[in-house]
Amino acid sequence: MSGMLTPEGVAPGSPGALERISRRFKLTWSEVGVGTHRLELPELADPSAYIDERVSQGHYGLTELPYWTKLWPAAMVLAQFALRLNKGEGPVLELGAGLGLPALVAAAGGRPAVITDLDPDALEFARAAAEKNNLGELVEVSSLDWEAPDSEFGAFTTILGAEVLYHPPIYPTLVGLLGRLLAPGGTAFISHQERPFAIAFFDLAQERFTVRRTTSRIAGEDEPVTVYLYALTAKQAA
Repeated sequence: MSGMLTPEGVAPGSPGALERISRRFKLTWSEVGVGTHRLELPELADPSAYIDERVSQGHYGLTELPYWTKLWPAAMVLAQFALRLNKGEGPVLELGAGLGLPALVAAAGGRPAVITDLDPDALEFARAAAEKNNLGELVEVSSLDWEAPDSEFGAFTTILGAEVLYHPPIYPTLVGLLGRLLAPGGTAFISHQERPFAIAFFDLAQERFTVRRTTSRIAGEDEPVTVYLYALTAKQAA
């Protein structure tokens, strides 16, 4: 879906997204509190109908469902971590961002952020959220294909990713992407809800990165869930 344009003929995630999605969709707005920040996130009023329509149109396969339409517990954990980011260390990069809450929190704290995804509508919603919260000047939104990243993406000292480990076949691609986009001495922070198969990603990653993990319990839809937050720092060459 990289390279697609919105119905208005602009790149998804371009300025003006708040107005565009307000015309296209019936929205609800949810206020999310992270530390002292209160951020408003756009949500689809009927996400099930949206998903059904997009699948029926052939826009998504079984491994490409629009998971971005939901704010996951792992994104809340990563957003809480983003409160502690030093705003003087250059922009953060969020991968597979969906609504982009962790990067928005970093921006609310004064740290520039680059929010990326591959789904055009996810990019539109992330940009709309930045505009709604008056963070447009600190946030850039851009399409990023993990298998063919644009050469314009430089190196980042901090990379964020919440719930990006749901599809094991992409694990080697993600390890390679982190190796390409992390600056020397930089760290990627990956959060995910407890899922046994995700350990396979870190088995691959530990060949190139020093891996550390913390564990949190956070409210889920029905009961508390376990969320892991991993820090991956590139190993020094021998």
